[in-house]
Amino acid sequence: MNQKAMPAGRQGFSIVLVIILISLVAGAGFLFLKQSPQSQNLQTAFNNPESPPNPDEPPLKLKSIGVNLDYYDPTTNKAGDFIFTKQKLEFNRLFMGFGFVIPANVSSNNQAKSTPQPTFIVPLGTPVRSLVDGVVAAIPTLWSGDVSIQVTTDGKLQKWVYETEHVRNPKVKVGDQVTAGQVIAEVGNFGNNAPPGFGVVEIGILKGGQQPQHVCPFAYLDESIKTDTLGKIGSLFKSWEDYTGDQSLYDETSISGCLTLDPIKG
Repeated sequence: MNQKAMPAGRQGFSIVLVIILISLVAGAGFLFLKQSPQSQNLQTAFNNPESPPNPDEPPLKLKSIGVNLDYYDPTTNKAGDFIFTKQKLEFNRLFMGFGFVIPANVSSNNQAKSTPQPTFIVPLGTPVRSLVDGVVAAIPTLWSGDVSIQVTTDGKLQKWVYETEHVRNPKVKVGDQVTAGQVIAEVGNFGNNAPPGFGVVEIGILKGGQQPQHVCPFAYLDESIKTDTLGKIGSLFKSWEDYTGDQSLYDETSISGCLTLDPIKG
């Protein structure tokens, strides 16, 4: 059967109508895609490119190391809270890093063991400061008669705990919100063979679980203090070696204050 050819005007109108319909369908598909949850998730990820927290790393970075540390000033004989002294010190050090090996003959169990927490020898009564911004989760009394102040992200004892140990006269209580650098206690008189007028404070990051472990705190410094703090730790080591005349006390490590990056049970 013969069909009449469509007039040119109507033919042009049909083409325009088809184009309009295609555009409407495509637009609806775009709106559907844009509003779908998958698309929203992709957009959120694009707008927030930071990777999610690693559950195997501490959720908070240290903005303080618990005491004040500065470059050694020979006119005052101080490096912040650290006072250089000629009095006899156990292991001949004011600062024992994470992983420092305690010899078997002075160890509590007569076996050499690695220190799970950096240890500072500073004057009695020195203010002790919160390591992180968080909430006080516990203040247990230790076997030594002093206390440990334990801080977490939300005030509940959980997988990651930030500790300052062997302190006295706590200035905070369980449930208190604290900020890094805030005074939370003072240095007590714990410490084997600490000279008169000095005490010991230890800091730590505890990873809980069936076998609790400590990780090196100096590997988790906040960027705001990282470069400055590591530089001052290295400088303290060098200044103390010069002061004592013993250049063998401290080894250079990839991260100052961390003699190992492996977790230590304790």
